[in-house]
Amino acid sequence: MPPPPPPPDPIPPCARPSHVLRPHHIFLLYIFMHGFFDADEDEGPFPKNFTLILHRLMIREVAEVTPPRSYQAILADISNAALSANSGFVDEFVMKLGRVGILFASSDTLSDFMQALPLLFLDKDDDETARFSRRSLFGYFCHRCFVSFTKLAIGGIDELHQSFLAWVRAGDSPVTVTTPGYAQIRRDVITNDYQLFKTKQDKTEYADAETYTLFMKGLTTGDSNIANEGLRRFFEQKFHDNSESGLRQHAMLNLARMYFLRRELSACRKTLEEAISASRTAGDNKTLQHCSSLMHRLPPLERGRKPIINEVQPDMHPLEILADVRKLTNVKHQQPLSAAFERIVEAIGLYDHYIDVQGGQFVESEQLSQHAVQSFVWNMFGCSKLARIEEDIVTAFSEVGGDDNTRLTITLNRAYHTARQGKYEESIASLLEPDVWRGLNLADYNLWAAEIWNILALRACRHRKQRQLKEYLMPRRPNTPHSPREYQWAKEPIGSIIRDPLHEAMLMRMCEQSHASVDQLLTALWHAEYHGRYNLYRTAIILLADVGLEFGMTKWCKRLLDEVMPQIMSENDCEQKAFAQYTLARCIIAAGDSSQTALEEAVPLLTSAEMTYASIQMFAAECDVLYLLSVVLHNMGNQERRDAMARKHEVAMEMRELYHLEVVEPWVEGVWTIVADVGAAIASR
Repeated sequence: MPPPPPPPDPIPPCARPSHVLRPHHIFLLYIFMHGFFDADEDEGPFPKNFTLILHRLMIREVAEVTPPRSYQAILADISNAALSANSGFVDEFVMKLGRVGILFASSDTLSDFMQALPLLFLDKDDDETARFSRRSLFGYFCHRCFVSFTKLAIGGIDELHQSFLAWVRAGDSPVTVTTPGYAQIRRDVITNDYQLFKTKQDKTEYADAETYTLFMKGLTTGDSNIANEGLRRFFEQKFHDNSESGLRQHAMLNLARMYFLRRELSACRKTLEEAISASRTAGDNKTLQHCSSLMHRLPPLERGRKPIINEVQPDMHPLEILADVRKLTNVKHQQPLSAAFERIVEAIGLYDHYIDVQGGQFVESEQLSQHAVQSFVWNMFGCSKLARIEEDIVTAFSEVGGDDNTRLTITLNRAYHTARQGKYEESIASLLEPDVWRGLNLADYNLWAAEIWNILALRACRHRKQRQLKEYLMPRRPNTPHSPREYQWAKEPIGSIIRDPLHEAMLMRMCEQSHASVDQLLTALWHAEYHGRYNLYRTAIILLADVGLEFGMTKWCKRLLDEVMPQIMSENDCEQKAFAQYTLARCIIAAGDSSQTALEEAVPLLTSAEMTYASIQMFAAECDVLYLLSVVLHNMGNQERRDAMARKHEVAMEMRELYHLEVVEPWVEGVWTIVADVGAAIASR
């Protein structure tokens, strides 16, 4: 039976067609020459633990899966390993590595060293084998460096020698394109005078990924000029021998994604229209699908038109289906939350098809994204405990300290939930952990800074610190979508058919005109129940019971709250629970005609409401509860406890006035200084 034919192209498409000898390659070759010994020796002069560490270090450096490191960084790792070796041979080896700049004082010394490299990978005869096999990772690396050096002319050797000395003297600074010996090499025939022998690959400059890093840097730091220039230079390279690259649509798609992340929607739409035309011209259906899906994420231009919901197609990415969940959770589009859950199930099925059938690339954050979306929808549904479970899944299995937007979203949502429970300092401390902001780009940094601002604004709103909110926080608000009605009594609507009527009802309650807000409450109540927003539904029920007290419907209000109270207690939203207990206590007193039994039944509710308001530091609401509680205790004849509540009421009133006059707190100013410093560090990368 004849042997199977060889593959048509034994070189994988990801392999580099050419090799450039860099300064750190010389240092690695020197380590191979003096730190590795023949495999047939039973024991070398180095201890086994040091040899193992040296092998691991060289495998990582030779594989080139990470950017090249500096001379001091490599030497520091070997020196740290030598501390535990306690061997004279190891100390002598480290001393040689520290004097490598002196040992290669001239280009002739470097040339003599490189000419001796065949000893590492060429067998002398059948009895004496080389130190490395030619097909091994180390042997292939040494052989490739030797061939690249052999092709150099005298001027190229001198330039390599000078670059090596400059790399050694550069210290611990990171290796960049400006470091001598690491700049991009032009491969045209006219200016290529550093090589004596030129192969076909040395005469043609093919594409590399270095220029794409400029685009990613501009995307991370928010510099559109660097990003546009890096993207243009990357796609203008020679990818193949044809006259037209056929990749223009990819450049436009990357540019549109950058505009989308920066919320420059007009530029994103215009770029996507050009990318769609280029994709159709090139017959690139997958890129066309990506462009169309991103176009559907943009808000429609026509007023009142609902957004487009994607149809499941073979080439569609699963995240596009999850993006439709955000459209379905917008109440102005008149869709219940059940439609969002159906979309999540479709996204899970499409993801399995994308990985198993289409052969898509597995990305851990994409696998966990459906859990993050589920936590968001469960929060809106009013089931925070289920949302916490989904958040725990993402937190347990996602990368710490990276640029994963999924993990960041979960962290921000959890921090705001913690702040709503009155733990403001704890929630902000969790966001200031370096693992949270260390790998952020500028777009995600804006989300992170906005969430810290929201927590500070929530605290100022609950403390009734209107001066701090208007004079300190509002001028420093990050450039993210914001509605003034979130934390103050503003006229500008939120755009929600549920929250806007609730806001109007609460405003009427502040003006003691609750009877005029019945229509808004009933409208919000109907929409909240239809859309499945049960958290807002409970708030609307409490406000409706509060309005019903003004109409004398005491027993009906009490029955209304008794039915919804188990949901409120199980959800344990502190502010909502305290407001419900305060309102229910008033309903019990009114329904019982202020009888002794009714007063005794209301005292535990008022006590719990007062403690809850105190825990979340809502002093104005705490004063109202303490005043009613002291009146109830007075009517019950409990003089001692009444006086205690009166003293607590006086203290709460003093705290309320003190917090109202305070504009800037030192710890708040310190937090915002850290936020500004992190943003400056990200922008200056």
